[in-house]
Amino acid sequence: NTLRLIMHRGMLFVLHALVSLLVVSSSGWQIKVVNHVNPCAGRQYCTIKLFTSGNAQQNLCEGSSVTIQGEDIPSTGLGIQENGEYCRCCGSEAGCLNPDNAGMELFVSQGNCANFKLNPPFYCGVHPPNAGNIVNVAMNGTWPNCQATLTRKATAPGCQSKC
Repeated sequence: NTLRLIMHRGMLFVLHALVSLLVVSSSGWQIKVVNHVNPCAGRQYCTIKLFTSGNAQQNLCEGSSVTIQGEDIPSTGLGIQENGEYCRCCGSEAGCLNPDNAGMELFVSQGNCANFKLNPPFYCGVHPPNAGNIVNVAMNGTWPNCQATLTRKATAPGCQSKC
């Protein structure tokens, strides 16, 4: 019984430490997003929309930047949408626009600005346009002050009026 009590207390201590780490790591950091994504050829529009906690949305036009606090970034990552219109890879899907904006999620590992992952979009249908094919993300900065610089990929597809 004594051994079980010690193990139980040890597990509670570890659990408490993990919860504390999650709370501390999700706050106290920030990411500056710098938008250098130019619009598709022949078009003029605010190229980036950011999605933060509570589905808050903010347009970020080319040449602009904004700093977002870590506590305002959802656990799935910072939503990044390129506001051009792109065809879905596999044709139209019921109830979804085609062409549509392209999206992705930027997930930064806590404690290291350079350790990040771009996750595909997860809205409307199985094959929404993926902003990872259009927007390059360059991460720099020193934790807790990260910076994501967005540019249009040289290989990005052009915008479409119809698919």
